[in-house]
Amino acid sequence: MRFPILLAALALALTAAAPPPALKPGEIRLTYLGNAGWEITDGKKTILVDPFVTQFARWAPGAKTPTPDELYAPDLALIEKHIPRADYILVTHGHSDHALDAGTVANKTGATIIGRETTANLARAYAVPEKQLITVIGGEDYDFEDFSLKVIPSIHSALDDKHYFNNGRGITGNAPSGLKAPLLRKDFVEGGSVAYLLRLGGHEVLIMGSMNFIEREMAGLHPDIALVGSNSQRLEIHQFTPRLMRALNYPAVVLPTHADAYGNPKPSEAITSDQNRFAAEVKAASPGSQFIRPTWFEPITLPARPAYADRSAINPAGISPLVPA
Repeated sequence: MRFPILLAALALALTAAAPPPALKPGEIRLTYLGNAGWEITDGKKTILVDPFVTQFARWAPGAKTPTPDELYAPDLALIEKHIPRADYILVTHGHSDHALDAGTVANKTGATIIGRETTANLARAYAVPEKQLITVIGGEDYDFEDFSLKVIPSIHSALDDKHYFNNGRGITGNAPSGLKAPLLRKDFVEGGSVAYLLRLGGHEVLIMGSMNFIEREMAGLHPDIALVGSNSQRLEIHQFTPRLMRALNYPAVVLPTHADAYGNPKPSEAITSDQNRFAAEVKAASPGSQFIRPTWFEPITLPARPAYADRSAINPAGISPLVPA
């Protein structure tokens, strides 16, 4: 009697470990890596955003998050488990919950890291070769043949009741050159923030790493997919969700990011309630958008983007938005 049970268990294990099916032309697959981290692929190129799977280590029995003056090392086992491949790594800013794992992932996969000078200096601390670093400042619009990338000047969330830039915690400013790993947690300073518009597989994906944005830099973009920084820090910003949805011309698909309580498997009721509140904000501001709440490491495959001649969104007052597909 045990033999069929063992076969069934083996079949289940093989099914769980099986890779997702190959993507059809025009499809794109997004996999949430936790915090602001994503894997985005069209089946040809694999782009990572702010990979920080080390966050899940803090919930292991007896674990604790290092203080600013303590060493903060990437969790090699979690990186090995969850990040098998990458061609490029986009880093939105240098804080540890965005940049900690990037150098280790680049060394493992050979991926090229794209980010500001602080991001590059943090990667250099992990001996990432210079040929695998592309430093940007915001405003670039680069073509990589298989995809293109617009680097969007941005601004960090308004932490500490809007005292972010004078909070005395030493989390702003730039990381100097010459750092050597292992690094202290306080070495991971912001170094300026950027967002990205990734054009891949016929899709345009707007990527945010914080709960803030510069409206004039977002205005006129037409992403069909928007990864929106959405934890409660957005509430420090005037009309965050309506202004963003309008500036982005009401994306067809909206996914929340940076709202998972740093991988907490048992988030508080307040956090869950705020996640629901953000979903309601998107529905009210952009009723034509599909809101998808991601689950860690579960791939989301989106179909090919339909072609349309007119990319403009015409939204007369009092009428539901006419959202480009």
